[in-house]
Amino acid sequence: MAASGLWPIVTNALVFGVILSATLFTMILALARINPEIALGDYPPDIQTKHGPMSERSKRQRLIAGILFLAVIVAVLATSVVPIFDDMTRPSPLLPPFTHFFIIFSVVNILDWLVLDWLIIVTLRPKFIVLPGTEGMAGYRDYTFHFRGFLIGIPITLVGSLLLAGLVIILI
Repeated sequence: MAASGLWPIVTNALVFGVILSATLFTMILALARINPEIALGDYPPDIQTKHGPMSERSKRQRLIAGILFLAVIVAVLATSVVPIFDDMTRPSPLLPPFTHFFIIFSVVNILDWLVLDWLIIVTLRPKFIVLPGTEGMAGYRDYTFHFRGFLIGIPITLVGSLLLAGLVIILI
């Protein structure tokens, strides 16, 4: 497939990457406002240690939130594929669906790192993000922790994109 043939896939994936990011970030911030402990495992280690174990209530809420997040991700990804692959009648090469998913997940990973983590959580640090009893801890100013999370997201993006591309090929 020529590079110009990938352009509609790239532009569609960029749009849906932003849509998925905005949706997930809104959900994350809403959940943090309701109960920031739901995301305890995503806080830097010093904050997790100081806070202590997650309450049973938060564990139940985290499970419900995880199911909701998964449903939203599946819905957005399924919707994103329709304009690109709607008229395909035979299995496609791996490149178009892989490119599509890789761009969506890369946009989410980059925006999560720069906007949600660095800008909102580390720099602006709204009060509802701070877990009770952990105010002023160094982990809240740890840009490196979030950069490592971004780096960890790169191979996850690659593998997830490859698996989803394979699934699309099987289903089409």
